[in-house]
Amino acid sequence: MKKKKIGALVCALAVILYFAFLLAIFISTGIFSKDIPMPFFIFIIIMLCIPLVGIIVSLVLRMKEIDSGEEEEAKKY
Repeated sequence: MKKKKIGALVCALAVILYFAFLLAIFISTGIFSKDIPMPFFIFIIIMLCIPLVGIIVSLVLRMKEIDSGEEEEAKKY
C-alpha cells in the first residue's frame, strides 16, 4: 500500500515539475519580450495551469482510493 502511494506521488510530482518548468520558461521569456500580445500570453499561461490542477485533483482521488482499499476489494472478483 505504501509503494502504491509513493508511485502515484512520484509520477504526479514529475509531471507537475515538468509543467511548472514550462510555465516558468514561458513566463520568464514572455515578461521580457514585448512582441507577445497580452491575451495570447494569458491564454498560454492558463493552458499550462489547467493540467496542473487536473493532476493534483487526480492525485488526491488516487490517495483516497488507496486508503479506502477499493483496489483490494476489486481483486476479489
